[in-house]
Amino acid sequence: MSAKTHKIGVFDSGIGGFSVLSDLISAFPEAHFYYYSDDAHAPYGPKTDEYITNRTFVITDELISKGAEMIVVACNTATASSIDTLRTRYPEMTFVGVEPYLNAYYKETGPSKMAVLTTESTGKSERFKRLKERLDPKGFIDHYSLKNLARMVEDFYRDPSYEKEFDRLLDIELEPLKGKNYTHAILGCTHYPLVKDKIESILKLKTLSPSPYVAQRVRDLSVKEGEVKAPVSESFDFYSSSKPEWVEKNRHTFFGPFKK
Repeated sequence: MSAKTHKIGVFDSGIGGFSVLSDLISAFPEAHFYYYSDDAHAPYGPKTDEYITNRTFVITDELISKGAEMIVVACNTATASSIDTLRTRYPEMTFVGVEPYLNAYYKETGPSKMAVLTTESTGKSERFKRLKERLDPKGFIDHYSLKNLARMVEDFYRDPSYEKEFDRLLDIELEPLKGKNYTHAILGCTHYPLVKDKIESILKLKTLSPSPYVAQRVRDLSVKEGEVKAPVSESFDFYSSSKPEWVEKNRHTFFGPFKK
């Protein structure tokens, strides 16, 4: 049996999906990844569902043109607003979304008090509301929408000298959670795990993300039993809508100022 190279498309409003991509590379190193950063249209948070969905159509068409066999919607906001429509419009394509890890309350050992942090758009979405009602019917998990954090992470990635100001603004952004004695915070935006160490330091808690489970799900859906692994690449393909061209990035250095 010859080795098969799986082609996986990944997209986010910006670089937040790098947190998912990192776990995808760890779980599925022999796959080839195409990452689309829609930074020319970021942030998605203040945008309407219609606007975001139209962008996901453009991105999906581009990823399909690159040969993607599966697409990971590595953005909580885009998953909440658009993944059902994407599955209807592209029935031949498999989409894997990212949703807040709300069932963590029942899976983690002994968390006594938990919060979920999302963007405003995700927090207002019907998909998130249904998810919370289904997975947290007793309301054990407090919900906070963070207005600015996704954009702050984008700015920090592009200008690491911004770190001191970022730290100051992050402290302000997390002010509503201080003094609440939370043991865990579920990170409901893929940008947030990129600065999880800072969040944990300020709030003195443990953060949780669904990214490892998403990555394993992608592998499980892709690989057939007995399949021969393809060689592992040192790079992935990257596209930025603010500078529309595909370029190669090194798998080991794409995190920029964010330590992994």
